[in-house]
Amino acid sequence: MALIYMVNTRACCCVVAQDMENHVYPIAFCAVDKDNDVSWTFFFEKLKEIVVDEPNLCFISNRHKSIANDIVNVYNHSHHGYCMRYLGENLRINHHCGDYLYLYYNAAKAYSLEEFDNHFVEFKNKYPAAAVVFEYDIGFEKWSRAHFPGNRYDVMTTNIAESLNAMFIEEREYLVASIFNLIANRFGELFRERHAYIFKLMGNQMVPFAEKIARKKMIEGDSLYVENVTRDDNQFTMLGVGVTAYVDLLEKSCSCREYDLIKIPCAHAMAALRSKHGNEYGMSIYEYCSPLYKVEAYLLEYLNSINVVPLESEWCVLEELLNVKILPPLVDTKLGRKRREHVKCVGENFKSKRRKKCSICKRTGHTRTTCVNNNKS
Repeated sequence: MALIYMVNTRACCCVVAQDMENHVYPIAFCAVDKDNDVSWTFFFEKLKEIVVDEPNLCFISNRHKSIANDIVNVYNHSHHGYCMRYLGENLRINHHCGDYLYLYYNAAKAYSLEEFDNHFVEFKNKYPAAAVVFEYDIGFEKWSRAHFPGNRYDVMTTNIAESLNAMFIEEREYLVASIFNLIANRFGELFRERHAYIFKLMGNQMVPFAEKIARKKMIEGDSLYVENVTRDDNQFTMLGVGVTAYVDLLEKSCSCREYDLIKIPCAHAMAALRSKHGNEYGMSIYEYCSPLYKVEAYLLEYLNSINVVPLESEWCVLEELLNVKILPPLVDTKLGRKRREHVKCVGENFKSKRRKKCSICKRTGHTRTTCVNNNKS
């Protein structure tokens, strides 16, 4: 399973991945002349050489059309979802849904279809026009955890990728080789730090972040009553205050779908494990968690080294390419300060929060030069 985040800037295509402790590491970078279909197609075709196209692969991006089009064309077996935050900002500013934005986030984060329907119907009653856009123009499968065909784990935004983009905002003015070497050096340091940190945890079963989630679910499961419905000690019915759930420990699944997506036993599964193994079931939870959370798996992720670009004198270039002159692309230089931030896409053209305010009457919508109370005489 892989979760990949896309970043688009005016001169760089970037793919980063994130571990379950919210630490980011790069997969690929590409310097391009423009942010368009041709650039992203080239980027994804090269990416496919190291990241295999498979149903367990998941891309998270903003609503940039070139990214969406080329993921479909190149990675036709993977799944593509939109950043939850971008859609939320679009709702808050362009659709004026700030007062009930929590209803959208509740629907987006819901695990089960029933839970999603309850939240979305409430949101639809408040903002029917915005709900139509999210249901038909965008589609539930692009932003809802319950409808998404892949697995986004518990991370549904591209904030970490934008942070990476901001990290190298100064370096983007350098030569291409220098940019890539700076990126390689920076992440080489981060890899060594993370590997040293994880190596100190070798005595633990799982990394601290996953361990914290598991212990929290154990506490929540203590309040649930368990009714065994089979004879193989693997299928259970969970009963509690307003709670009814069905757990299959063999399939590592629960009707609430939280166990299915997070890959750590939910509160219902913890109650089932308590019923199966007794009150001392704490050590048995590790065999029911995904191996992705194991300390050994993290060490393997941070084991490989990140190589820098070699000196130009060490490059191996084909003889027929030595005399080929590659001219720089034609660029229409525009007036004004050069843009350095990422390129805005659909849903990011947010309206300015600032409004004109008259210094005479203190009302908004006009300035003192057009104020009816401005007596120049």
